[in-house]
Amino acid sequence: MMESTITKLICANHGSMNVDELDANFYSDLQVSVRDVITNRAKFCFVVVNGKQRVVAKTGVRLCKSNNCQGCRNLHFCKRFMLGDCPFSRRRGGCRFNHDMTSGGNSRILKEHGLEELSKSELCTLLLQNDGFLLPPVCHNYNNGVGEYGKCQDGETCKRLHICEMYLRGSCNCPRCHDFYEPHPLKILQDRGVPNELIASLKSVYMNIEWLQKQDRAMQGKGQHQRAKEGAAETPAPLFPAPMLARLRALQLQEVDHDTATPAAAATAALNTSQRSNRPSQDKTEICMYFIKGSCKHGDKCFKAHSTMPYQWEVREGLNWTALQDNEVIEKDYCDPAKTYSRGVQPVCFDTMTCGLNKARRLSTISSVLQPTFILTTEWAWFWEDEFGSWIQYASASGRHRAATITSEDLEKRFQEDNKAVIEFTAGSQTYELSFPDMIQTNKQYSTKKVVRRRPVFVSSADAQTIKTNKRAPSNHSNFRALPGHWDKAQTPETGYKKVDLPCSSVEFKEIEGLFQNTMRGFSIHQIERIQNKALWEVFQWQRDLMKKNNRGRNVTEKQLFHGTDSKYLDAICLNNFDWRICGLNGTSYGKGSYFARDAKYSNSYTGKLNTRSMFVCRVLAGDYIKGHSSYLRPPSKDGGDTIFYDSCVDDVSNPSIFVVFEKHQVYPEYLIHYGEDDTWSQVYQQYSRPAPVPAPAPAYRPVAATAPRPAPAYRPAAATAPRPAPAYRPAAATAPRPAPTYSPLPTPPPKPDNSCVIS
Repeated sequence: MMESTITKLICANHGSMNVDELDANFYSDLQVSVRDVITNRAKFCFVVVNGKQRVVAKTGVRLCKSNNCQGCRNLHFCKRFMLGDCPFSRRRGGCRFNHDMTSGGNSRILKEHGLEELSKSELCTLLLQNDGFLLPPVCHNYNNGVGEYGKCQDGETCKRLHICEMYLRGSCNCPRCHDFYEPHPLKILQDRGVPNELIASLKSVYMNIEWLQKQDRAMQGKGQHQRAKEGAAETPAPLFPAPMLARLRALQLQEVDHDTATPAAAATAALNTSQRSNRPSQDKTEICMYFIKGSCKHGDKCFKAHSTMPYQWEVREGLNWTALQDNEVIEKDYCDPAKTYSRGVQPVCFDTMTCGLNKARRLSTISSVLQPTFILTTEWAWFWEDEFGSWIQYASASGRHRAATITSEDLEKRFQEDNKAVIEFTAGSQTYELSFPDMIQTNKQYSTKKVVRRRPVFVSSADAQTIKTNKRAPSNHSNFRALPGHWDKAQTPETGYKKVDLPCSSVEFKEIEGLFQNTMRGFSIHQIERIQNKALWEVFQWQRDLMKKNNRGRNVTEKQLFHGTDSKYLDAICLNNFDWRICGLNGTSYGKGSYFARDAKYSNSYTGKLNTRSMFVCRVLAGDYIKGHSSYLRPPSKDGGDTIFYDSCVDDVSNPSIFVVFEKHQVYPEYLIHYGEDDTWSQVYQQYSRPAPVPAPAPAYRPVAATAPRPAPAYRPAAATAPRPAPAYRPAAATAPRPAPTYSPLPTPPPKPDNSCVIS
């Protein structure tokens, strides 16, 4: 109750207050209790500004970025409504987001966080300085370098605030922007929906944001260098009663030295040498690569954590971090981007990084993009969530989605270079922005937003042991190729394959069904199976990487194509991939290789005439292609030499519908469709396609034809007096007075279609 009252008072004073001012608002006999309450690091942050202790309000609650989530622990209401005024509420259809902050779900969450007493403006202040999604970040490149935009290459198109960081911390006389109302900052703020009424108070909000971020970095062990300097500064008078000093030893204090925010050397200098000897050991937030490889000469004195696995899940208990028992189970769940909770006795919430009421964290080895030659580094995969709730890995084509021009490895490199950057990429004809701080992908044309997740590639204890035994990193500089996020990991064998039946109601089933039905009207799908073959998938990924390197780092063309074959070859293809020498040769028009079609209708002609037929849906690395020829045993050379070749052949370069692949590693058999002809449609189709009903009007003409012989006798004398060849044919017609013989030419056209088929 006291925490809620203090939080409300601080938020009513722009989100931060001097401790002395806070004390003045409570009775003197409660002074110690107030100071005891504000030591809660989950709700308050301490800084020292010009020698005065200051406290900043803090919270873990956020506005939900996705409006259709399940089991979300964040607030769900309109951001613009919270900031002041929602323009959509005045339209005829109204705003599609909730405007009731006290609705059932919101009320429960506010109460859990002790925020139910806050007014709308007070909650707005609290969220603005804690939720990084609400306000645009400050452009650090603008604050470095010289010139009008510093090192910022985006200039006026930059989506971050071009405003002086020193000004936000205090006062400054440099030539950079010192006013939120200048054109560029004002436009960026208005694009984020920040009303003009709030702009005047943004300086204090951004100052509070910086203090909170510095405390978070210090709590994560990134402030080790600053903490090593503790004790070197002048010792100030104690700010708290003696009983509170023990608790303050655990706090990560900060100070603002005049205009610059730095770790609080003055405030923490009260902890002298004898007191510092009682502190918990230095926090270790990264796993030692030398220990995991075999041995570390530093032993217990190593400043990195020692673990036999490349990851370690821990929970905060008091002042210490304790290893969680289900380490590998938690990691396996965390590697699945679709999961937000782990299984087991101590489930971990991945969104909030909590285990029950305690903080949780994941220690990790260094990223594989930073140390590609080390073993057991952490390979990170990047995913985005589509409108159907499926998680798509970047640079992979899936169903209706085009492959992005940027890969998980590219994203990880950019993330390691600057984890606050906003990068741009394309997928098909659309251009997107990905914000690392928000983990949100935005379509620049339609402004639609998608949630992004960064998850590691799973490495089991058996995998780790195998790698350590080999004593070398894989040749592709990554531990294991990431399995697709939608695979059922429990049904992925280490060797061989597993066919997983897709539910008819699933999004995955409907996507494949849609591709199939585009050209297969009159057929119904009985079953779709996903083929999970780890070995083939890894080889396919390696082939993709190789082709990308040969393409000067640019992504290669990847297609989702059909392949029909006899049912006796299904298991062989699922296990060993396509081989035209074994599975048969159904066509050589464009080369002797495996044929894949854009349209299922084409592949259907190679599935036989059984009641239930089978057809593969495959991922094919088409790459650079050229029109094929029946004599090709491999794609032709690009330059006439013997080193640079095309990747595949097609029937038509401008509009290819048939692809011929000569290297099986360029193909992964992803789905197997079992289908049959729809009986109801078949009857309609046969009636429609049968040529006999077309000349149905012929009987109507027969009476006309029957009357035709009547004038014929009038022409017979003419025919008799004419010895020319033409009349020689007339008696033949005249000798057949029956209507049928006069229409005998009608049946003769059928041989022509037969001949035409033979010609084609």
